[in-house]
Amino acid sequence: MMSLFLWSQLVVSLALLLDLLSFQLRDRRRILACLALSCALNAGHFALLGQWSAASLLLLASVRFLVSIWLVRRILMWFFMGLACAAALATYQGVLSLSGLLASLLQTRAAFCPDDRQLRRWMLLGTLCWLVNNLLVGSPVAALMEGLFLVSNLVGYYRHYGFCYWQRGRHHRGHCKVRGPSSDRASP
Repeated sequence: MMSLFLWSQLVVSLALLLDLLSFQLRDRRRILACLALSCALNAGHFALLGQWSAASLLLLASVRFLVSIWLVRRILMWFFMGLACAAALATYQGVLSLSGLLASLLQTRAAFCPDDRQLRRWMLLGTLCWLVNNLLVGSPVAALMEGLFLVSNLVGYYRHYGFCYWQRGRHHRGHCKVRGPSSDRASP
């Protein structure tokens, strides 16, 4: 019989696969749909580990990503940020709750960006916070998942836009071409 820890690692392995897939997609809505399912699985992983703060924040994140597929409103962003603060307070477990809350707030900001480039940038910051959280929890597959998620996000960004967009407004103004539309809304 498998222990809860091994079950948790199996569940987060499925989330890992969805995370890797998510940022190889170009369409903002498809990215968010993959992230919603990944967050639900990741919430289950943390529940199996007894990390209730992270579990509740990720379950909330799953709902948030689903809502943000169709609605990109600033008021909803603030609503979900408030819910995240309430969830972290209700399930407070010290530093782990704070790192999860910071990650959730950053990724909430990401979810409500109408442009997939901005979504990717804010997700990078939130992912770093989840990486720290997963290292502190001692979940090797979850830590690997966040590390690979960072790499997948960067690879996807490069594939779709190149790194010139990161440099715009700095020293390379006008020297790089940005490929394709900035989001699914710019498509015909």
